[in-house]
Amino acid sequence: MRKLMQLALGVVATLLAVTGCSYDDEAVWEKIDEMESDIDQNRSDIETLTALMDALSGGKVIVATETTDDGVILTFSDGSQVTIHNGADGKDGEDGKDGEDGKDGKDGENGKDGADGKDGKDGDSLFESVVESDTEVIITLTDGRVIRLPKGGSESGGNEGEGEGETYTLLTLSFEDVDAQFAGYTLYGGAEINTWSDLIDDMQYGGSLTYTDYATDIYYWYDEGNTELYHSFETPYWGGGHVISNYVIEDYSTLPEGHYGWYELQMANPIGGNNGSANFAVHNGYSDFFNSQIYDSSLQTIEFADGVERVIDHMYITNTCYVLNSLTYGDGFNSPASESTYIKVVAYGYNANDEETGSVEFALCENGVPVTEWTKWDLSSLGKVVKIAFNFSASEDQIGSYGMNCPAYFAYDDVAVRWE
Repeated sequence: MRKLMQLALGVVATLLAVTGCSYDDEAVWEKIDEMESDIDQNRSDIETLTALMDALSGGKVIVATETTDDGVILTFSDGSQVTIHNGADGKDGEDGKDGEDGKDGKDGENGKDGADGKDGKDGDSLFESVVESDTEVIITLTDGRVIRLPKGGSESGGNEGEGEGETYTLLTLSFEDVDAQFAGYTLYGGAEINTWSDLIDDMQYGGSLTYTDYATDIYYWYDEGNTELYHSFETPYWGGGHVISNYVIEDYSTLPEGHYGWYELQMANPIGGNNGSANFAVHNGYSDFFNSQIYDSSLQTIEFADGVERVIDHMYITNTCYVLNSLTYGDGFNSPASESTYIKVVAYGYNANDEETGSVEFALCENGVPVTEWTKWDLSSLGKVVKIAFNFSASEDQIGSYGMNCPAYFAYDDVAVRWE
């Protein structure tokens, strides 16, 4: 509004100048061009702000930033770009006029030169600063508001291990609705899958995607054209698998009305996706001395669909509401965690010859304290793999005559793959 007023005042000034005996035509048009440029800056900033809010609500992540003379260019995971322009510097003020000579009589000394005009103030911009951290880009507006956009997707990195000089790019599986990561395919029952959200079942227990005819239907996802990670399992989900979810229940102490047990809400966590995103994956399943014989259970895996060995650098992991309720309050099968309780997820890497490359653990609960925030899990020590299988280990108080009593679930998000 202020800039539009400036343009109006400029037009008035122009008219006043025309009514005089003479006027500086060139100077007038330069002023008008300057004010029009200010309005264009304001319009551009509003368009930029709109694009940033659309990216935030759409689950996009920043995959690259570039600082130029004009500002900062942000590249998002769908390939789109937004430029946050610097406010243009105002022009230098004009030099002051020379002082007049003293009057005749005795010649007076020449008057001192007028002081130079001060530099013009910086041009207006809606954006105060852009600060980049390891996990997000923080944009501060001139009115004090802050926009935080998560980073993910392609990031440059260097391998500090034995491969000297080896470089790679980190490609991230975020489970957000980025069409470039999905080729589109048809799931069983004719359900057309075009985005990650299409894989979220309409119910957490007994839904039409994850609880269909046993051993006849397959639930699967494929991050085609990005990380190439793939997962599938035979339904129903109570037999194990990795499903896509966006279910959030902040209070895991009290079972919501209308539900019989927390197993009916097994796909929820209290905080949503990593970095404030919407979607994440939920793992269910384990194998031990009991269920491996009775149920012929197999470990659930994520693997590269193209069969190429790569390093899975890390993922973010946290507990689900089902597990948190069981560890905190106990249930019909399990006792609450004590100071000696631990629950660990174990990841096993396998190469193209199906040989184990190593294992690494993550503690979902340590000394009776369960994880309640998204936490980075480094998987790079497994080396180059074609797949990773997941299992559980637990303290004796969490194991009964029929296997592990604590639910074998965890949520994960933002799986990063080293792409050489």
